[in-house]
Amino acid sequence: MRIINKSLIFVSLLAAPFVQAEGIDHIKETGELQICANPEQKPFSWKNGRPEGFQIDVAKVLADKLDVALEVSWIFRKRHAKLTGCDMYVGVAKLDGDTQYVKKSDPFARMEFKLVTAKGIKPISDLKDLKGLTVGVPGGSIASHALRGKGIELAISYRDEASRLNAVVDGTIDAAIVTQLSTSWHQKSYGSQFNVYDAESLLNKRLNYDYVLGLRRNDQQSREKFNQILSEIKADGSIDKVFDKYGI
Repeated sequence: MRIINKSLIFVSLLAAPFVQAEGIDHIKETGELQICANPEQKPFSWKNGRPEGFQIDVAKVLADKLDVALEVSWIFRKRHAKLTGCDMYVGVAKLDGDTQYVKKSDPFARMEFKLVTAKGIKPISDLKDLKGLTVGVPGGSIASHALRGKGIELAISYRDEASRLNAVVDGTIDAAIVTQLSTSWHQKSYGSQFNVYDAESLLNKRLNYDYVLGLRRNDQQSREKFNQILSEIKADGSIDKVFDKYGI
């Protein structure tokens, strides 16, 4: 698997021309499926000597189905994708339809948000039970606005869900809002013990969403092909192996 080094991407930000992502025919012609992924978004994607993470593992399954190599462009912001040749993001929210730049596939997973607290923290049945606790959330998220509006202390400095869960385990913070994927992966990987609550019900906000492929400027033929592949990997159990790896 050939990987674009992160440092090369940032050099290209200074002078690289716009690169148009291509469709399924181009992927087959070049023999490469190129994806864009964040190098520090554990457990979805992270650059740690070799590509790993849920998105990377799903991308490997897609590449195998197409019988092509997988290439990863490591970027921190989606706006940097235009400076690479990547064909897709392996995981975007289905909340709305297509955008000017991205066509969305059929769903291949469901992301559900959980409030996780350390063992020993009293049971949480209402937001008022979080008063006096520090909750790790992504800055600017729906969850952060909902909790801040209730006067709950927030911790927004953690770069990914794994970091927030680690902080719960070591007692740096009392609770965190994360996806069920991260909670299950942390429990499976480290044997972590958490109290887990449904965040959407607790906050009374729409948080959960279907997870889809974000195809960059690709045509309808490409979307139909990837939808077909998604159906195949669901039917043959390939995607289930990835889910099992992360405990979901």
